[in-house]
Amino acid sequence: MTLVTDVTPDFRSVDMMHAVLSARDAPVGVTPHDLLWRKNKARLFRYRRTSPPTHRTPVFLVVPLINRAYILDLRPGSSFVEHLLERGFDVFLLDWGIAGDEDRALDITTLVTRYLPRALRKASEAAGRVPMTVLGYCIGGVLAACYTALYPNSPVKVRNLVLFTTPIDFANAGKFGQLTKKGVFPVQQLTSTLPLVPGQMPDMGSKLLSPLPTTVGTYVRLWGRLGDPKFDVAGWQAMYRWVNEGVPFPSAAYRQWITEFYQDNKLVKGQLELNGNVVRLDNIHCPLLNVAASADEIAPRPTTRAITNVVSSEDAEEIVLEGGHVGIVVGRAAKTALWPHVTDWLARHD
Repeated sequence: MTLVTDVTPDFRSVDMMHAVLSARDAPVGVTPHDLLWRKNKARLFRYRRTSPPTHRTPVFLVVPLINRAYILDLRPGSSFVEHLLERGFDVFLLDWGIAGDEDRALDITTLVTRYLPRALRKASEAAGRVPMTVLGYCIGGVLAACYTALYPNSPVKVRNLVLFTTPIDFANAGKFGQLTKKGVFPVQQLTSTLPLVPGQMPDMGSKLLSPLPTTVGTYVRLWGRLGDPKFDVAGWQAMYRWVNEGVPFPSAAYRQWITEFYQDNKLVKGQLELNGNVVRLDNIHCPLLNVAASADEIAPRPTTRAITNVVSSEDAEEIVLEGGHVGIVVGRAAKTALWPHVTDWLARHD
């Protein structure tokens, strides 16, 4: 007797291994740009335009300290930078770079009072000595808000301030607040021992907020989607690469971030001092656009809603989008839900 079987090979396992293992080489951050200025590891880029900008106010992007800067220029068709260029803006980006052990004393004070002013001045000069829109994402938004509040009479005028998922009030900082509170998180011991806080540590903290969906769930979802012929594998790889390419945090900056922001909540209380000057958020008078995510576990709504109530801006708008901390900014829906709203707002405030 002969047994005949009809076996169709399932190559999904091979496809999954290939998707994961080759993600490290996914092309990211490929929009053409030029280096304008550098200080230590930080670099200021200006993105190339094929024609003169149609808006007079350039956009100066400030990214988080613990993530690769290419998140805002993920890949062609999924790039906020590309969208800004297409809408006629002159675009600059401050990339903090990758710190080394020699940067252990680099703190937030230095970044706000020495790096940001010089980078902004250089960008403004390159654009014709014009006012700038400063747009900060997450921790980058905190630095942008601190700068704008600290230098209301800066030679480089901040015409507009835009914040993406930016925590300002840490009184109710969700699970992160619980994990980092005094008596629980040994920040002093950690930062006195390590010159750099490895990028994997903040990443692990983020994953602990939703352990299963952000670990095993990542691969379960990938397995299911590989069966869909419309699934964009290249897009998944670009995001997977970014999530897993964390940047080390200089110990001094990390210690200041945890103690003065999370634990003592000095910023919103008007008690934060940088280089001997108090950061008063009510010194911010320029138009403000605050973008928040409804399901943000990294910067929960109690942390992001405070800014519009403490600034002195007569024109302060807030939009809350459905989604998470990263998804509303660079997810599949961002190009239709967030990006057009931002560029329309910028056009009205040019």
